[in-house]
Amino acid sequence: MKSPIVHFALLGLVLFVGARWLLPSERTERAPDTRIVISESQVAALVSRYEATSGMVATDDVRAGLTRRFAEEEMLCREAHRWGLTENNQAIDLRLRQKMAFVSDEEHSDEELERQARALGLDSDDAVIRSMLVHNMRLLLSTKGEQEPTDAEVQAYYEREYSRFARPARITGWHVFFSKDLRQLSAMAAARAAKAELDAEALRPEQAVELGDVSPSGAHFKGQLARQLASRFGEEFARVAESLPEGNWSDPVETPFGAHLLLVQERTQPQTPPLSKIRARVAAAYRSSQRQKRLATAMEDLRARYEVVVP
Repeated sequence: MKSPIVHFALLGLVLFVGARWLLPSERTERAPDTRIVISESQVAALVSRYEATSGMVATDDVRAGLTRRFAEEEMLCREAHRWGLTENNQAIDLRLRQKMAFVSDEEHSDEELERQARALGLDSDDAVIRSMLVHNMRLLLSTKGEQEPTDAEVQAYYEREYSRFARPARITGWHVFFSKDLRQLSAMAAARAAKAELDAEALRPEQAVELGDVSPSGAHFKGQLARQLASRFGEEFARVAESLPEGNWSDPVETPFGAHLLLVQERTQPQTPPLSKIRARVAAAYRSSQRQKRLATAMEDLRARYEVVVP
């Protein structure tokens, strides 16, 4: 015990034990940073980007919505790092290698490029990587604990959302066209005159179309959805075709192309196929609805856990 070497060893042991007791271990997991501070410059950048892409001035509600969305994305990014979604991620590794190779003047291996990129923090402020992490984290939260739906769950969802799976109505008919390019301002007047003639004399559709001009989209439409008619002739044309009684010629309908007289010959009613025919479609819709609910619940938990500070 009188040896200086023993004294030195005991003192070192005391210091070692004291340091391990007083100072936290490096292996101890740090508590996640749950405080998000959004600076004025970040809010200004969000508003500027919105106004540049939308062409509208950001109102206070829009500004609040942009800030809230940014905060939620930051929560998801931090959770993605905490869950290890950045590790062994080929898409992120490729992005980092590309960025580092662009700024580096020397040749390096892929591993060295990734190491240097992470050391420089190139993964923390990259919009592409941020978007990847947000997307992956949302997908993870929405599918966590997911199980294949049971027959009872699919049946209940089908009955609850019955009209959602209906096949839309299809419309068959004719139209008499009066071209704005050919007739200029007289297109509507010509359509009214033709309508009076059709009211006075019953003409077959093939005869009626001869009262007007040749339509680039054809005079006859068969088994068309309303959205298909809107794409061919315009929204007003489709709206009239959906409500016009079968067998009656419409009043003149003005579209960007001119004027039209419509005749609906047949309109099938929306029909929902039996579950046995569309079970895969119903099951997929049910899974999607459950994922939305799980994600909404997870986001509520994150918002409760994080503190967001906005100037």
